[in-house]
Amino acid sequence: MKLLHYLRLSAFDVSTEAGRASERYRLAAWAVLANAASKGAAMAVMVLSVSLTIPYLGAQRFGIWMTIASFAGMLSFLGLGVGNALTNHVASRSAKSDAALLRQAISGGLGLLLMIGLVVGAGLWLLAAWLPWAKLIKVDDALLLLEAQSAAKLFALLFGLNLFTTGIQSVFAGLQRSFEVYLVSALGSLVSLLALWLAAQAQAGLPVLLAATLGTQSLSIFLLLALLAMRNLFALGEIITAVGKETAGLIRIGGLFFVLQVATMIGWGADALIISSAMGPAAVAVYSIAQRLFQFVTQPLAMMNTPLWGAYADAHSKGDFAFIRRTLKVSMLLTLGVALSGATILFFSGEWLLHYWTGGNVLVPTLLLGLVALWTVLECCGVAFAMFLNGVQVVKQQVIVVSVFCVFVLPLKIGGIGLLGLVAIPLAAIVVYAMTHIYFYGFVFYPKLKSFITISN
Repeated sequence: MKLLHYLRLSAFDVSTEAGRASERYRLAAWAVLANAASKGAAMAVMVLSVSLTIPYLGAQRFGIWMTIASFAGMLSFLGLGVGNALTNHVASRSAKSDAALLRQAISGGLGLLLMIGLVVGAGLWLLAAWLPWAKLIKVDDALLLLEAQSAAKLFALLFGLNLFTTGIQSVFAGLQRSFEVYLVSALGSLVSLLALWLAAQAQAGLPVLLAATLGTQSLSIFLLLALLAMRNLFALGEIITAVGKETAGLIRIGGLFFVLQVATMIGWGADALIISSAMGPAAVAVYSIAQRLFQFVTQPLAMMNTPLWGAYADAHSKGDFAFIRRTLKVSMLLTLGVALSGATILFFSGEWLLHYWTGGNVLVPTLLLGLVALWTVLECCGVAFAMFLNGVQVVKQQVIVVSVFCVFVLPLKIGGIGLLGLVAIPLAAIVVYAMTHIYFYGFVFYPKLKSFITISN
């Protein structure tokens, strides 16, 4: 019944703290529902990307596809943290109720990301043409290596575009209009689903599969750019001037996010590359399938927690600390309960689900499945906590924690995979993540966090 209270079309009165809290929950509730549609469509693409393609691609080609696709997360730091900074920056400008300043922030931020995307896309394309693919992925088939290189070149261009479209999504998060992003993303996933099915029917190669998935989903976000222009929140004619005025501030704010993304890339995003270099692309397929199974836990929780970043940022800019305190407690408890329950169910039913899903083409060891399940719980709770930290601009502390995590986890993954095989990847992540996060957030930074979240108004 409480949820139904917030699922209304009309806005709450925001002249009081209680009204502002209700309005944030209203926008977050609609964002969760829209995100459910978006993630549902995205999960359909994820499921069918396995069942439709692995029978004709085989484990080796499928593993190469997953390795290249994983670069999207691994290279997100190339946006220099501007996209993440834009969420907080837009939230801050929006709280001041100055339409001209808000439009300048949005136009300048998106203009800067467009330039970054063009440079990064071109640079990655040249890198893809130069890299020694035979050493990066352990295959001897010359045609397969050529296909991998072609897919990587296309990925480079799509990734440059993705940096810009991710910035558009960050703007809507800062405006607390994430539900519009999710509705458009759902549409993009449906188009992607159709494109993926057609590509699979034609037994298309890796470049076409990348275009059908990453390409169509990125292009759909341009509908949101048109929406910003219609609302007079983005002006193409003002973009050069706005970039000049906003760049210094965004780079300064984004600097810490940039370092955080680099560290995250090292600690999380390099897994596929580590596995491919040590064990070959077929092993990447095994690990990717295990990870994708537990996305049935991580994705629904992302639906719930991601919209809270903008809500925390808005509350922080207006000094509504009671909202922050209450929301953090509920989100953490709910995330822990759902993650534990979902991961346990998937672990015990995983063997049957994976056999049905892959048609018996990929076998995932039980120990690996159990470790990925445990890592899923830790990761989900970490994401919920990170939304709070990002929203209240506690970024420096995150940089320290993640940097220490990377210093220890990367050599453990690289060295451990030779001794333990695939299980070394999640095992190293679990041990180091638990130790670093408990130590720093439980002891070193606890006084600062405690004093912040217990402030009374």
